Amino acid sequence: MADVQELEVEDIDLDEVDYSCEVMSDDEGATVESEVDMCGMCDAIIDGQYLTALDNKFHPGCFVCCNCKKKIEPGQDFFERNEKPLCVDCHYKLYGFKCAVCSEYIKGQRLCWGDDAYHFQCVKCNGCKKALCETDDLKVINKKDFIHVKCC
Repeated sequence: MADVQELEVEDIDLDEVDYSCEVMSDDEGATVESEVDMCGMCDAIIDGQYLTALDNKFHPGCFVCCNCKKKIEPGQDFFERNEKPLCVDCHYKLYGFKCAVCSEYIKGQRLCWGDDAYHFQCVKCNGCKKALCETDDLKVINKKDFIHVKCC
């Protein structure tokens, strides 16, 4: 599963130093333009406030989910897919697992058996009827029922 990342907001102080462009001269006297801060989404020059994420810089309005195009705000969690931002909702809709009991997307750890996935809290031990936990030693009986090893 992709790592959740957080955005950082940085502000360029254009009064102190011009970060958007530096001009240097080569040996023949021709000017050579060095690296300019370009938006990782729209490829336009960044002048003023920008976001840093995915090893790139973005205009604050350009940093959007690559699927639904909804703006991803600073501090908002997102996933990375093919070096592009993907909002949490789209990530789970496109790549997530739905619990076979409650039909909600599973965020965090899941219990998998065959083609099905479950929230641990949605599945009960067939022996003691207690909810299952990530650290429980489990067995499957009748190819569909979960049971604590200590309940066997």
